Amino acid sequence: MVWRLLSRALSLAAKFGLTIVLARTLGLGAVADYGLAVAASVIASKLCGLGFGAELNRRLSEADPRAAIATARALRRVYGMLHASALCGAMTASLCGWLPGAASDPRTLGLLLLVAASEHYAMEVNAYVFSVHRARAGSSMLFVRTGGWSVFAIAGLLTGALDDVRAVFVLWTVTNLAVILWGWALLSRLASDGRMQHGAARPAAALRPIWRAGVPFHVGGVLLAGLQYAERLIASALLPAGEVGRYVFLWSVANAVQTIAFASVGVIAGPRLARAAGGLQETWRVTLRASLRSNAAVSVAVALGIGCAAPLIFWMAKERATGFACLTLAVLLVSFLLRSTGDVLWAACIARSRGRRIVVALCCAALASLPLSFWLIAGDGAGPGTVRIALAHLLASTTALIALGWAQRGQPAGARADA
Repeated sequence: MVWRLLSRALSLAAKFGLTIVLARTLGLGAVADYGLAVAASVIASKLCGLGFGAELNRRLSEADPRAAIATARALRRVYGMLHASALCGAMTASLCGWLPGAASDPRTLGLLLLVAASEHYAMEVNAYVFSVHRARAGSSMLFVRTGGWSVFAIAGLLTGALDDVRAVFVLWTVTNLAVILWGWALLSRLASDGRMQHGAARPAAALRPIWRAGVPFHVGGVLLAGLQYAERLIASALLPAGEVGRYVFLWSVANAVQTIAFASVGVIAGPRLARAAGGLQETWRVTLRASLRSNAAVSVAVALGIGCAAPLIFWMAKERATGFACLTLAVLLVSFLLRSTGDVLWAACIARSRGRRIVVALCCAALASLPLSFWLIAGDGAGPGTVRIALAHLLASTTALIALGWAQRGQPAGARADA
């Protein structure tokens, strides 16, 4: 547990440091491209999972995971075809001049897609390792792919060994590939362990029931990730790269609120809510309120800490702490406070088996917020672009929180009435 929390804190610090070094060495345009890669990798990690993850990871956690490992091997071909199709389609669109901004450069787009594809599958394999109860190895892989490579990227940028953001993308992709090979080496050893009981085979034919069980939460996760990054993608097409880069920098600072709250509260809130979902209503309410209170305490403390450290952060990044920059940061801090609360409500929805309600609620949230976000960001002369993008992020956070709050309401599946 200590290593998991420490590794996540170090990863967050390394990612934040990389953002600052990119701003100092390559400029805000490079930060904008890096922010686009981060958004693409997160959305791809949600979208490309296709709904297999939840059920497959559950089967991998059984006493004999060898049959589930065989199913994961069959799934590799599905993911490979998906990644190849996406790469070919996007590159064709770029070469034909149909894509705006950084995506119009085939070299940059190709590397962005490689980052997204490798990040998705590295995340899947990392989850497999956790599911087979290899927590220490899984935590080490998580640190390497989320923060460890950033340390080498920082060193390369400061020494001049890396002089372009595309070189950073290459390092990121290579690290993900190394994690994938590492994870499958561990899984292959486990699959050949003769000490385990031989389970019933689950070949590729088992993919369909696995997909059916997890697809509602997959769709909900994609929608939630889309609402997290939609304003950045819209801004990349409408605003100058320097302005988007400045916003990405401030977003990276404020994102620490959600990241730290999830690492300290969110990871334990899910199992607790799952246990409480089958009990008395009063037990559920007490557990949910306790999780929300703990989350709020951590989130507010982190947000206040960031606010107090803002002048130092601006100085380190060679950015002026203007009134509009401070306003943008303040709006984003409030937005991520809402996002961290949404993480707890998301866990509550999963505990209550609210898959269909999650899809309906988040679809409504997207339909409500995306047109308004486009209008906010495109508003000419209505204040600095960074403030407008931050307000769009806050709007998306608010609608997502309302949606998740509604989705988790009602009687938990299997719960007993209060005595």
